[in-house]
Amino acid sequence: MVPSAWTRLVTTYRRLPASTTPLIVIFLVVCFANVLFLTGFSLINPISWTAGISHILCHVSCGRPAIDPNTGYITQPLGHLAAEDLLHGHFPFWNYFEGLGSPLLGEMQSAAFLPLTLLFALPSGLLWFHISLELIAGFSTYFLARRLSMPVFFATVAGLLFALNGTYAWLGNAVLNPVAFLPMLILGIEMIYDASTKGGPRKGWYVAALAIALSLYAGFPEVAYLDGLFCLGWAIVRFFALERSVRLVAARRVGLAGVVGAILSLPVLVPFDDYLKAAYVGRHTGGAASLVSLPHHTASMLIDPYIYGGIFANANTLGFWGGIGGYFGASAIALAILGLFGAQHRPLRIFLGVWALLGTLSMFNLLYIHQVFDLIPEVKNAALSRYLMPSCELAVITLAVFGIWDFATSPRAKRIFNLANLIALLLLIWAVYEARSLNKGIVQSHKAHLFLMAIHAIPFLAIFALVVIGFFSTKKFAVILVTLIVVGEALLWFIVPTTEAAKQITVDTAPISFLQENEGEYRFLDFAILNPNWATEYGLNSLSAIDLPFPSKFSKLIQTQLFPGLTPPEQFVIHDGVTGMTRQMAELAHHFKAYEDASVKYLLIPASVPILPSLTKLGVKEVFEDAEGIATIYEMPNPRPFFSTTSSTCTVTSTNPAAATVTCPKGPSTLIRTELQMNGWRAYVNGHEVTISTRGGAYQSIPVPAGTSSVTYTFTPPHEKDSLLVAFLAALFLVGSWIFGRLPPSKRRWRRVGKHAAKN
Repeated sequence: MVPSAWTRLVTTYRRLPASTTPLIVIFLVVCFANVLFLTGFSLINPISWTAGISHILCHVSCGRPAIDPNTGYITQPLGHLAAEDLLHGHFPFWNYFEGLGSPLLGEMQSAAFLPLTLLFALPSGLLWFHISLELIAGFSTYFLARRLSMPVFFATVAGLLFALNGTYAWLGNAVLNPVAFLPMLILGIEMIYDASTKGGPRKGWYVAALAIALSLYAGFPEVAYLDGLFCLGWAIVRFFALERSVRLVAARRVGLAGVVGAILSLPVLVPFDDYLKAAYVGRHTGGAASLVSLPHHTASMLIDPYIYGGIFANANTLGFWGGIGGYFGASAIALAILGLFGAQHRPLRIFLGVWALLGTLSMFNLLYIHQVFDLIPEVKNAALSRYLMPSCELAVITLAVFGIWDFATSPRAKRIFNLANLIALLLLIWAVYEARSLNKGIVQSHKAHLFLMAIHAIPFLAIFALVVIGFFSTKKFAVILVTLIVVGEALLWFIVPTTEAAKQITVDTAPISFLQENEGEYRFLDFAILNPNWATEYGLNSLSAIDLPFPSKFSKLIQTQLFPGLTPPEQFVIHDGVTGMTRQMAELAHHFKAYEDASVKYLLIPASVPILPSLTKLGVKEVFEDAEGIATIYEMPNPRPFFSTTSSTCTVTSTNPAAATVTCPKGPSTLIRTELQMNGWRAYVNGHEVTISTRGGAYQSIPVPAGTSSVTYTFTPPHEKDSLLVAFLAALFLVGSWIFGRLPPSKRRWRRVGKHAAKN
């Protein structure tokens, strides 16, 4: 009898690994958490709140679905450019469209070499990029929990909670990229320790090495570094739980993973280091970042994330949001307190509790804990109050799942359960009391008020439900209910920002199309319409730029020739409406020739903002009027071409910014290219390399001979070829070790015997 399709499907499923069902559950819950984006009910496109070139319709209110505007300024456009470069067979080394041009790979936040960045080539690439990171985080945490001997059910809960962590719910920009590889690195460490103790495959160091490399390729080194410190603490605690006889083997393998992971990361670390030598990094040097801490009012948000309303919704808290890195949630805190008292993995639980407590105290600079962290090399140059949060979240979540596991198996934990809930309830009441002064006088629509009332009820309902369950702790269903509460609360918190996203976004493409058709190799100057670096998304050259690191030469040019007083990183980003636009127009009029020398041909100005008469007197004229009423485009009278010569008798033709044909009939001349000069640029005239000089403080110039010359330019970060070669060799070593490890023991012995015979 031929088996039915259903029978074959069931048989196939039963042959799959035991982890299949938990991973499917994590996948489905992550998709449900993003259901508003996946169904199109809400739109993730950050252009709706990080640029002024679209019309939007909202649900309850027009809020922000993420904290950091760099989701739109950097993550989306630079990720899209990197993906397009890679898919067209180009190394994503340089961004021609931002400012005077800037490094793309060395900037790091583009995550240009992270394989997931290829998703940005898709229409909804940002969404799939985020979902992929959430799934990696969830899957890795599941396998990590299993390594800690947690049963499948509790390991699945751990995976769900970390996939829906507060950093992923709130930030949106490159800060969250390395977080996915935090549990993966710890998983690799645990696998190394298990293999050292029990024998078996030595896969752990492969996983750990890849996790280190991916954390760095993910593009936010501060988060990767702080996560690494947490992993180091975890590794040390677990190391001393090993038998003395295997410690040396375990340490060697962990060290091997660290070395190979670092070498694999060289293709991104080397360009980053080279860029830092020629860049402005703001507060990320000299210990300035260590002076930043969160105000005490934000502590309430760790237990009740929306106690002040949606992201940036409360005018009294606008200064808080930019420094926050995530949250814990009420039920997670209650269960983490319970998890502190368990007996299994006791040293690890103590470490997790200490890390979460000290990390939280450091965020608010309480008891001088922040200064203690600053004693660790380079920590004082990172925004600790924000970037330490992911590791603290993993610590709390791991403790919380330990707590659920204890509740299911330990009579002692059942007795402590209500005490933990009481502590969490008191913290929640304190949070409401602490927040009351900043919630006074906030005017909301009726719909928004009802929505916020429902949100405010969530943590109280969660803790109340846990208290009620405490009276039925001996029942079998109690553990299921506890799990549903903590996962349900995390899921609701995660969904809230997605409801704040626009339900309809209409991008005004007419100004973009005009610039794409007419700009050529010239640049435009933005006035809060197509904020940086959205021009990169559309292949347009914009003088406006926002980023860190920021090219020092460009910054100095701005300070001395374009807009004195305008400091990085927010170059040409207008935050104060018409006042800021008027000021920028005045600076443009005052330094008119310098802007033309920077190849600025067009001005993109809101249609509602009149141009200054001083600019029209200088010859600026309107060339485009937007039918949508969003933007007006003006043209500068005499912008310097991207390629020009010092001789009026020379002619230059060019079809792309990296090549030109120069004809000088009356003698040699100098070719000027208004691209940022940095180490790594090379120029070739008729196939022969020539020296590039810096002209005007930032631009490139080279000598060209009489007659017709073919000129080409290339950019490769200094030392990048060497780093690619070394990383390739490390990758070969890793793959070779993996293949060798999969050989049957008999063949491995045969190869060793063969090598020994060859030596003799």
